[in-house]
Parts: sequence; C-alpha cells; structure tokens
Amino acid sequence: MASPCGTSFYPNIVHPNLHKKIVYGCDGQKDMGRKGPYRGFEELNIYVSPPQAASERFPKPEECPPPRIAYLRNNLVALSQYYNLFFVASLDRILVYQPANQEQYLPTPKSTIQLASSNSGLTGYIDPANSHAINQLIVADLGIEELVVAVCDDGDVVAYTTRSIMKEIEHRAPDDYRSPDIVSELRPFFVNNVGMSAWGVAVHKEARMIAISSNSKKINIFVFALSDSSNGSSDVGDEGDTDSDLISCLPAQEWIQTSSPNTLNPSDRSRNIEIILSAHWNNIPNIAFFNSANPSDGEVFLVSTDIDGTTYIWSVWQRAVAKEYHLALESNRGWGVSCIDPYFCRNVGSFFELLGVENVSTSGAVVDTTRAAKMVPESSENHFTLRNRTANPYGSEDGQDDFESDEDEAMEDEYDEDFDAVDDLGLDEQTEDDDSEIEEDTEDVDASTQTTPGNAANTHEGATEEINMMLLNAPEPIRDVLRSQLEYLKPKVLPPRSKAESTVLPFYIFHTTRSDIRLLHAIRPSKDGMITRGSSKEVICRSPLHQHLRPEDSWLGRLERLNMVLQVPELGLVVVGDQTGRVALLTMTRCRAQCNDIKHDDVGFRLERFLPLMSQEDDNQRPKTELLGVAVGPIPSRLLKRTDALAEDDYGYGYSRRREAWREFEGSRRYRLILYYRDHTVLSYEIGRPIKGGLDVIDL
Repeated sequence: MASPCGTSFYPNIVHPNLHKKIVYGCDGQKDMGRKGPYRGFEELNIYVSPPQAASERFPKPEECPPPRIAYLRNNLVALSQYYNLFFVASLDRILVYQPANQEQYLPTPKSTIQLASSNSGLTGYIDPANSHAINQLIVADLGIEELVVAVCDDGDVVAYTTRSIMKEIEHRAPDDYRSPDIVSELRPFFVNNVGMSAWGVAVHKEARMIAISSNSKKINIFVFALSDSSNGSSDVGDEGDTDSDLISCLPAQEWIQTSSPNTLNPSDRSRNIEIILSAHWNNIPNIAFFNSANPSDGEVFLVSTDIDGTTYIWSVWQRAVAKEYHLALESNRGWGVSCIDPYFCRNVGSFFELLGVENVSTSGAVVDTTRAAKMVPESSENHFTLRNRTANPYGSEDGQDDFESDEDEAMEDEYDEDFDAVDDLGLDEQTEDDDSEIEEDTEDVDASTQTTPGNAANTHEGATEEINMMLLNAPEPIRDVLRSQLEYLKPKVLPPRSKAESTVLPFYIFHTTRSDIRLLHAIRPSKDGMITRGSSKEVICRSPLHQHLRPEDSWLGRLERLNMVLQVPELGLVVVGDQTGRVALLTMTRCRAQCNDIKHDDVGFRLERFLPLMSQEDDNQRPKTELLGVAVGPIPSRLLKRTDALAEDDYGYGYSRRREAWREFEGSRRYRLILYYRDHTVLSYEIGRPIKGGLDVIDL
C-alpha cells in the first residue's frame, strides 16, 4: 500500500492509514468532539484511496507499453452505474476495466473494444494519423438500456450497451483478457456520422434521443423510433431484456433528416428522425439535455455552449431557441454546460449553507462567491511545483530541481505540437496567466432579432478573401479546415424564438468557461412547489481551480479549461474537472427560508473540496500533466439495479430507499470518483453523505 497522503486530518476526510472514520454532529449542530475545523454545514464524506502511480501500473514500459491516448480532448473516461465497469478511451479503442477492491485498483483490461466505424476513409481534424480517435466518452441511460457512447475526431458517434459488454466479459474464457492483442468484436448499438469532428454528446433517457455537437457548428439529434408511437415513453421489460420499444438503432436503418419544425410531430415515433439544430457561430465543445426528475407535457430541452460562450436553450421538438446567453470573453471561453433540476438540490436554512461563504459581493443580479475558494480546506492557490520551490528554492540535495527533468521538457515540446493543432481548429483560446478579475456581463438576447454584428462585416470580408487565397495552394486536409472557417464567416440569422419562451423553463443552467463556474437562474420554484418566473439572478465563482505556476511551467496554463461536468443527483453534487489536473466538488443548494436578501426559492452552489488534496500533491501523488478524464459512479456494493432504476422516490431519479437495506444505517449511496491522468496515474476517492444527526462509519 502506498504511503499515507499527509498528516493533516479534517473531519470529513479519511486517509489510507486510518482504519475507520466516525463523524458526529453532521446536522450542522454543535460539534460533538470531532477533530479538525468545523465549517458550519453538512459536508461530504471523502475516503482517499492509495494512489496508482504510472510507474507502478506500467513498471516496464519498454516491454509492456501503456495504452496510447489522444490528448487535449474532452472527458475520456466513464463508469457504469449498473456494473463494475470502468471505461478508458485509447485512441480508437475503449479499454474496459473492472476496478478491484475498495481502493479501485485497475488491473489489466477485461476487454478492449475496437470502435466500429460508419465508413472507411474518413478524415480527422486534430490528428490525421488517428482520425477515428475518441474526443469524448460518456455513459448514460437511453430508455432502460445503459449506453457507453463515444464521439470521434472523424465525426463518428458509436454506442454500445453496457449490458452486452458485461455479458461478453462473463462468457469469455478466464485467460482471454490477459492478452492485449485480443480485441472485442462487439456489435455496436448505434453508429452514425455527423460530418465533422464531434465533441459534445448528450443522451435523453425518457425521450430516447442522442445529441451530438461538432465543428460544423451544428447539433445533430438522433430521435429513435418506438414500437409504440402513441407517446414518447414506454413500458419497460424484465431485467436483462433490451429496450423493446426501440425499433432499430443500427446504421442500416433509415434516418429521416429534418431542420424544419413544421415536419416534427412528437406523438409520431414510428420513424427514426435526425433533427438538425443550427444557430452557433463557433465550435460547440459540450451540450446537455434536461433529463427531468418529473417529466411532463413531453417537452424536451437541450442546452449548448460554444467556445465563444454563447449558450442556447433549445426547444428540441420546435427546433428553435428558447433563450440565449453570452457568458464569456475572448480570453475566457465557454467549455461546459449542464442542466440542474431543482429537485436535486440540497435544502438548507441559512445564507452561509447556501453559498458556503459570508459577505459575498453583488453587482446587480450577479452574486459573486469567489471568496469561497479560499475557505476550502486542504487546498492551495499555488501549484505543487511552486510550493516545493518556495519550501526548498535550491531544489533537491543533489542540486537538481525536484520536478524539472528531461521527461518534463519532452512533454512540454509534445504539448506545443498538440496546442498548435488545436489552435488551428479554433478550439483553443488565449490562456495567459492573468490573475486580475475580468468583469463579465450576462446578456439575455432576443433571438428573434439577433443577426451577425454589422460592425464585423469589414473584418469578415478581409478574412474571407485571405482564406480564399490560402485555399489555392493548401493540401486537402488543410482545405477542409479552411472551408469550415469560411462557413463560420458567412453572415447568419438565428432561428426564430421558440414558443417555449412564453412558458417556464423548469431547470437552472450550470455553465463553465476556461476558469469560471456560474449558475443561471432560468426559473424559481415557489413555496408550494409550483414553478414561477423570477428575476434572472446569477451565481458566479471566478477561477476556483486556478493555481499560480512557476515560469518554466507556464505551458500547463494552456491546459486550463473546465470542460468536464458530471452530476450525482442523489448526493446533490456536481463534479467539475479542469484539464490542468484538478477537480472541484460542488453541492447544489436550495434555500428554504429568508436568508439576508436571498429568498426561500433561491438556488446556489457551495464549494466542498478540491481534489487532489493538498497533502496528496505534497506527497507527489498528483502528476504534472493533463487530466484525461473524471468518472463517478456507485461503489460495487451499491450499484444500481434495474428494479432500483425503475422505482420512484423522493428524488424522482429512480433511487429506491425501500428496496435497499443499507439505507437504514447509511445516509446515502456511496460513490467512487476516479481521476485519470495522461501518464496513466490514477487517483480515486469514495464519497457519500452522512445521516443527519447520526453516526457515519467507513470500515476500510
């Protein structure tokens, strides 16, 4: 077992050298003898697993090289919610692991899935030599099937059911998985192509939709035909059955493409339909459906953000924009988005519990909680290399810098090549290490009148002429990129505003830029639970994950982008990942009473922890490289079951307290959180919430 990750002890953190944890007074009342500082609100419980260093996982890289990974993409790892399966994207393959024991140790892969392709000869945009490389990987429910969905640099989208993956592993000979040459030929659930490099992916469980965003500046939504076309939902089959309501998802099945709202009838689900949404002027790194805990009236909402920070709320069936925001500046572009259901927020009774900080700054409708980041325990504003330099400015005893090496220089050179490739696609942004606060405005624009800004006409005309000249002598792969830029420069008129503008949007928008986190209040629930429109108040936390760097490590700053956003509804938790290597855990909160000028119906977020912990960083457990992905899912003994997933409870998310005996002595389902780095280092954690006013014990 690895050495302990530090001597500091906080009441809600367990280090590997401790046998068990006991927490009292978790209802916010008087501290009942707990060690360490008490923060004044119910906190997450966190167990820190021993690290899995790259040198331990691959001790002889010359003989057994680690899997090859695509760099500077979105999230490349995911966990199943129903099976003990952990997925890692390795170029155009998916490695399937089954984490072992409580430390989530990753042995050799149980299966390697060679990603299917929609067509041969497709070209990529970031790395032509690996055009089918995966840009993002997610696990999500489509009806009663759980899917692992990959979107690729050549525009392909490929999905497999986790049920079929698990079945193949169970029926495989015991020694088969030990050979890296054995590649699964699993039949895909769905294969298609969206024309250009695909980045964002979202799945709507009830409506049976898969949405993909790409560098075409468009969103393709695949609406699956149902055997019972009388409504958008369906009866469920027995455990282990496929979702029999889905007629076919395979590429041979015809897809009827439409970009006109007049051709859509939500009640007619007899055909496979591909909906095209077009309004963005730039690349769209992430999108998210609102998967409602209490779906009603059949309306489907999708939220999308592009790297210019333009964020749209779409009414999918009407194929129109319901609301529009501009949320970023040139130096701090948009990267992540998610839809927050108010039923998933934790009820609190004070202003401090709502935001985790007192005396916040306000400007108009904006509440700034940036100060909260300084109050998070076990964290530092300085990168661990800078802290080490401060503690020992002369480096190690032999006169060498503890962190600088030939390997570091090689990695920096390799990243420079990667950054150049991404810069050409318009997916990178200015990332100078500027610690000054940037004042940003949230602008709600009338989509019915918005057009290309007239004052940009001369600039666009000059750029168009220059690109046309470059097209004359450019090689074919570069021509594709130049043509996409020409498409971007064409004047565009946004589609008409959806009729949904006259209705109330039953969710909040969680948005991330390169460095900032914000929550937009599209709605406010009233005292009786009814949804009513309120003022558009915004909660923002600026640069919570940012750390100061040494001058020689400035290249790490170019990795800064909050492009990984995951939700854990049962814990009221949002996980935000930064490619520089850190993760923020945020509790979504909802005030039950008047709290200063915050009313009973306000929703906010509270910073809980930053991972890795400062003590882990000081123990050299965090590598100085890119965070490839973040995954979260139930621990193996608390995995969801089909019966659980189909039952309703107070949350509305299918977690059945009545069916699970452990609910009697645990406050919540326990989840595992896995951080996977570019060098294949793995850091993992176990998180949960205590029973209010009770005793919470983790036996290790």
